[in-house]
Amino acid sequence: MVWMAAIDPARIRTSQDLAEQLAVLSARYPHGVHHLAAAADLSPATVHALITGRTAVPRAGTLESFVETCGQDPVPWLAARARLVEGARSKRAEVSPDPDRPSEGPLGRVIGELDERDALALGVHQAFAATGMASGAAPMPVLPPYLDRAGFDDRLREAVTAAGEGSRLVMVIGDSSTGKTRACWEAIRAELPDWRVWHPLTPERLLAVVEALRTRRVAARSVIWLNEAQFYLQPQQVGELVAAELQALLADDSRGPVLVLGSMWPEFRRLLTTTPQEASAPDPHRAARALLDRGEEVTAPACFTPGQLTKLATAVAADPRLATAAKRARGGQINQELAGAPELLRRYQQGGPAVRAVLWAAMDARRLGHGPYLPEPLLQEAAPGYLDDHIWDQVAGDPDWFIAALDELTATHRRLPGPLIEHRPRPGQTPPPTPQYRLADYLEQHGRTERIFLCPPATFWNAAAHHARTPEDQAALGEAAEDRWRLRHADHLYRHAADTGDPHALSYLAKRCYKVGDHAGAERLARQAADAGNPHELIYLASQREGACDRAGAERLARQVTDAGNPEVLRYRAGLHERAGNPAGAERLAWQAADAGSPEALLYLADMREQAGDPASAEQLAHHAAGAGHPGVLMHLARRRERAGDRAKAEQLCQHAVDAGHPAALMYLAHLREQAGDPASAEQLAQHAADARNTGDLMYLADLRERAGDRAGAEQLAQHAAGAGHPGVLMHLAILRTRAGDPASAEQLCQHAVDAGHPAALMYLAHLREQAGDPASAEQLYRQAIDAGHPAALMYLAHLREQAGDPASAEQLYRQAIDAGNPNALWSLAGLRHRHGDAESSGRLHWFGLDADGEVEDPWE
Repeated sequence: MVWMAAIDPARIRTSQDLAEQLAVLSARYPHGVHHLAAAADLSPATVHALITGRTAVPRAGTLESFVETCGQDPVPWLAARARLVEGARSKRAEVSPDPDRPSEGPLGRVIGELDERDALALGVHQAFAATGMASGAAPMPVLPPYLDRAGFDDRLREAVTAAGEGSRLVMVIGDSSTGKTRACWEAIRAELPDWRVWHPLTPERLLAVVEALRTRRVAARSVIWLNEAQFYLQPQQVGELVAAELQALLADDSRGPVLVLGSMWPEFRRLLTTTPQEASAPDPHRAARALLDRGEEVTAPACFTPGQLTKLATAVAADPRLATAAKRARGGQINQELAGAPELLRRYQQGGPAVRAVLWAAMDARRLGHGPYLPEPLLQEAAPGYLDDHIWDQVAGDPDWFIAALDELTATHRRLPGPLIEHRPRPGQTPPPTPQYRLADYLEQHGRTERIFLCPPATFWNAAAHHARTPEDQAALGEAAEDRWRLRHADHLYRHAADTGDPHALSYLAKRCYKVGDHAGAERLARQAADAGNPHELIYLASQREGACDRAGAERLARQVTDAGNPEVLRYRAGLHERAGNPAGAERLAWQAADAGSPEALLYLADMREQAGDPASAEQLAHHAAGAGHPGVLMHLARRRERAGDRAKAEQLCQHAVDAGHPAALMYLAHLREQAGDPASAEQLAQHAADARNTGDLMYLADLRERAGDRAGAEQLAQHAAGAGHPGVLMHLAILRTRAGDPASAEQLCQHAVDAGHPAALMYLAHLREQAGDPASAEQLYRQAIDAGHPAALMYLAHLREQAGDPASAEQLYRQAIDAGNPNALWSLAGLRHRHGDAESSGRLHWFGLDADGEVEDPWE
């Protein structure tokens, strides 16, 4: 009987022992489990997990709260927990006794032993089948001959070859079907034939990738092949783990040399490298951004130039596939033709209503955040909402309309897959409960552009809530609905995701509870979110308590997740102690955060030591951080020393950051040399840094030349950078010319940037016209930016229409901006309505958002 069992934490040796002892405490608690949970500030589900053994080793904070509420001294219980943790570590050590040695053989295969069919497995697009071959002709090779592109392939191969001198990341950026993967294949085959290549074939199982990196199964002289790298880096939390492990691998000379070679579309690169505008905002891709910032980017051109085609004419004529593709291709887009992109586009544009509706549902699912594999019921239930009543009446007359559409979409054409590709599980994998489909890459990217201003119908959101593949997919689509102020649909999606413990969904629901005044419910959900890995809402709620002068309550709330080792919570607690006048406690917590892998905590520690008058210790910490793969601390200290007037020490620290591989250190060193009156040395350093083709470095080099009076040199550099895929340098130079009082030159540079494919330059050009008192021309340019797929222009144009006294057009533009996913547009819309006397709908917009059709939503619970 549990009532008679003895309480003795010293006897606990297993997780089952602990659960049984906690069950005894629970049974002896006089007021029941729910009251115990409330008194311990835990959820009933957490208490149930403790007393049933579902939590093998509970968090220290959870265990401490539980046993203290039950009247026990927590010290022996925490000691028992420590024994369990140590036992678990010992068992892991028995499985892999030497962490420095792979537990199994090295991953991957020797590149020189691979053939062209292996290239297809690595993601190289299959070329279409040639027609009109003579009978008895020799079979065609799997891949057509490769066509080099001067300025791209040579640079890519240089970057690949340089991996032999030290571990590095090389990322090829380019649109779908531009030959990125084939170029990478040809580069490693030519330059690294005796290396191994490992392709993590299952981006759906990212924790397995993390484990492979942690257990050192990637041998030296290996290529980690990250085709479509966003699948590995974009998922929140686990993608950050992958990025952190890759950083650790690249920073550890003892494990190299290795090459991380990946590819991604430009929009994913922007998503992963954008820094949050507010320091307090969640930063879901911090590790991915740091990883990509330290790598070298190579931009794949969208087409062959006429000069290149002339030089390659003989090679093109020798292969029927190349000859056919060159004849059909528009504007030198041979790679796209080979991959069947025009045929995919034709099948989409010329498909029947049901076919297009299914594809629209698939496009919307992918562009709004669903993973690559789309369940059949999701597409089937979403598609009808894309058709008007008249068309639906015709389509629904055939009970097999959906099957017929799928058959058409999955049919192959000349050996190339169709717009939808059915997902086939690998041998040994459990088949999914329903068929799943992957949208062709080219159509996915096309949909992201074509449908950027469109919000899906209600059937899409409802189908996603019930049939999205994973809770993470539901949460991602919930966020998309929230950004578009479809709050009822967002709530529905988040609740489904929260039922399985998705941390982002739990955080959203906590925010909703706090908004309606349910602070206890908000804290409960925020703790659950933090336990699952998302502490942002918990930190916010703790800061609210601190702001209300309840530091003890803030500390208690933040401690709920500290044992999970979350560095963000540890950083917050460190700041809490610092603000409370406890620098020793602050430093202890900051060290814990640093040990948990937070470079920001190291910055915080360095600042504390500087402020305490111990610069030597701060420098020692910075060098320790650099050795652990975080040279940014050295840069931080260098900037502090420069501000303090110690430029020599700043240079010394900056040089150490250069040696440690910080991507921005060379440019900062150039800045210091320029400030010291050595422009020649500054130019040399900046040129060396800009050789990596980082946009920011190129901008600074243009700055140097502009300030030195070499306007022609600055423009030449900007034009060259634009040709290499960095038109933002032209835009940056235009801003400099504007500040220098030369708007004519600024306009000319903006136009060059537009011509080089930088639609944001249209926005700046419109701003220049607006400043010059030409609103009509500004409006025309904003509309051009919108047509070029730049949704931010909608807001500027709406403000312009408001100023012109046209509130109806302004409202329409704000609605379009909301549909495009700009959540700030709703505040502008609500303000517009309020200013024009409609306070009632303005208030409802804030609370209930919009329905699927874009009208003000009715009140909902």
